[in-house]
Amino acid sequence: MSGRKVAVITGANGGLGYAIACRLLDKIPQTVPLTIVVSTRHMRKAVETINKLRKYCPERDLLSFDYVLLDLGSLESVHEVAGQLLERYKHIDYLFLNAGGGDFAGIDWVGATKEVLKNPIDAMTHPKFKKERIGKVSVDGIGWVFQINILANYVLSKRLLPVLSGGGRVIFIGSVEAEIAYPFDEKDMQLIHTDQAYVDSKRELEYVHAAIAQKWKAEQDVLVYMTHPGICHTAIFADHLNWLTTFGMLFLFYVVRWLGSPWHVIDAYKGAAAPVFAAIEAVPEETADPAETVNYGSACDAWGQSYIRRKATGTEEEKKIGDVIVEEMEKLSADALQRINLGETQI
Repeated sequence: MSGRKVAVITGANGGLGYAIACRLLDKIPQTVPLTIVVSTRHMRKAVETINKLRKYCPERDLLSFDYVLLDLGSLESVHEVAGQLLERYKHIDYLFLNAGGGDFAGIDWVGATKEVLKNPIDAMTHPKFKKERIGKVSVDGIGWVFQINILANYVLSKRLLPVLSGGGRVIFIGSVEAEIAYPFDEKDMQLIHTDQAYVDSKRELEYVHAAIAQKWKAEQDVLVYMTHPGICHTAIFADHLNWLTTFGMLFLFYVVRWLGSPWHVIDAYKGAAAPVFAAIEAVPEETADPAETVNYGSACDAWGQSYIRRKATGTEEEKKIGDVIVEEMEKLSADALQRINLGETQI
């Protein structure tokens, strides 16, 4: 019997996070003992997620569940959860940093129509018609999107290095939309003033990966993978769509897939292909699979058949930018920890 595997999935209560859990259950043999730790913001969602996963695989005997309540918008919450996991587990095999989001304000429907008519594949892959609010900061006084998509993930994974060391894998979840990010602006590293903070945060996450992947591999024997789920239907933009516009969006997803887009996997389970592949199937010793120099994307053909696409990453320029971001995050984390120790913050 193989040793027990432990997987931590942030944002596991729906969409891609839940799909990652399901795909893990399908890919890891039933003879392998497995613990899935779900991270949600609220107890009710954690319980509901665990119950759904139990129903998903009722025949699996060597399976257990755990949960932590995590709010990425509070570094106090991040440190508290890290402490809980360090106390509970001697080793964590897979850390899926899936939770995150954006401060979306709606859709520019006129702009969306023009984009779709001009180039439907590009419009549905790199949409420039999504409107985002500018200037939101967290309770820690840090750019909110920067914190929930980059800083909190970095702090959590670094705190967990002692139990990840010796072969653990950290899975960053990026986005194909990072391809249209603005050039890096050191003066707005926290993405407070940009009008596309979500997209820019996913690009900055790629820089962070470039800066730490080789270092953590050499020093801790921890593999850090950069992945993205292609384009799939999740609830991240649900507040700005109704049944009709949701139908229209899904219809266009299928259209552009038939027109040749490899990224419109549509289904979240197919979107989970790349993150789960990186966690349990990627062989870093092979030429095509070094954790520090490849970005795995979930892709599919016109018929919806899944496959993994690789993109070279980790250039020297990306590493330099990543080093700048990591240095800033170390300062922000240290300042936040000092405030927490002084009792000056609250979850």
